Amino acid sequence: MSSLMAIFCRGVVIVSLVSLNTRLLADGRWEAVPVATLLSAVWWINARTASQVEGIPAMLIYASGAGCGTALGLWLGGL
Repeated sequence: MSSLMAIFCRGVVIVSLVSLNTRLLADGRWEAVPVATLLSAVWWINARTASQVEGIPAMLIYASGAGCGTALGLWLGGL
């Protein structure tokens, strides 16, 4: 179960950073630069570990995290 929680959290973190960075870029805000740096680091870590868990349940958990991450990134970008 802990591996599924880790997959969910990676989906949340990665997609919230993408969503936040997109919002910041669209607004022309310089805060997008450090967010992009953090996003790249998290993405690199995820790429190294994403293949450790497979199957439909893992895909659905990651997708759910990504949906939550989209909402979180949009919210953070509106602050």
